[in-house]
Amino acid sequence: MPIVSFDRKLAENVPIVSCDNYQGIKLAVRDLIQGGCKKIYFLGNKHKKGNPTDERLDAYLDEAKNYGFTPHIRSVAFSDSTNIKNMEVHNMLTNDQPDGVVCTDDLTAILVLQEAKKLGISIPSELKVIGFDGTQLMQTYHSELSTIAQPIEDIATLLVNLLLKRIAHPEQELKQKNYVLPVKLIKGETTA
Repeated sequence: MPIVSFDRKLAENVPIVSCDNYQGIKLAVRDLIQGGCKKIYFLGNKHKKGNPTDERLDAYLDEAKNYGFTPHIRSVAFSDSTNIKNMEVHNMLTNDQPDGVVCTDDLTAILVLQEAKKLGISIPSELKVIGFDGTQLMQTYHSELSTIAQPIEDIATLLVNLLLKRIAHPEQELKQKNYVLPVKLIKGETTA
């Protein structure tokens, strides 16, 4: 069957379309560093599965070396329940007291902002937060959130075009296996 994947490695012969996950986290960390953060935490999945999204953790660890800060990883999976994530966020904010948090998705970043508000932590003077995805929904309803925006429309277009090509010519091997599209930083009030 003709298959094309978004951000997941399904098999060697299945092409993957993704954003530049590595560059996205580099932009996020750089934004926090420029904002004066010294104790930057990574809030995302620490378990690598061979997917392009694994590059987010790789970039964070590389940037910790580049900028000379100690890496701190709080592992939460996108699939974790809101209660589990809230518990992890609460523990991180109360016990570790980071001054910057890189979240691997925008919904988790919103949870950090909500928990910080409950704890009386001032955003962005005491804590800077940046997410990842930058969907239109987030930009509309949470425009205060700094985020790394994926080119969602371009990703969708490329996925459909590749799938149509595979349907039309199932016997033809695609020359390229990985398609990586650029990201951009959307600066909001959470890292101002």
